[in-house]
Amino acid sequence: VLDGIFMVLVDGEEWDDVEIVANKVTVKFLAGAEKIEIIGTYVIPEFGTIAAMILAVAIISIIAISAKSRLSIIPRY
Repeated sequence: VLDGIFMVLVDGEEWDDVEIVANKVTVKFLAGAEKIEIIGTYVIPEFGTIAAMILAVAIISIIAISAKSRLSIIPRY
């Protein structure tokens, strides 16, 4: 979702041929343009830093507990 004021760069130069309507940005550029940047947007991550840390701690804890208690996913006969 795009919202707010944008600056559009085409190949590193500010571009004025831009139409912004609601959440739709239309950029008219010349053939051969290699890089188009829309500045002024932001990304909301699905998983924050805390969620990644909790996942890492959980995985490390499971490995440590299974090594200590000799638990195994594959049973030994």
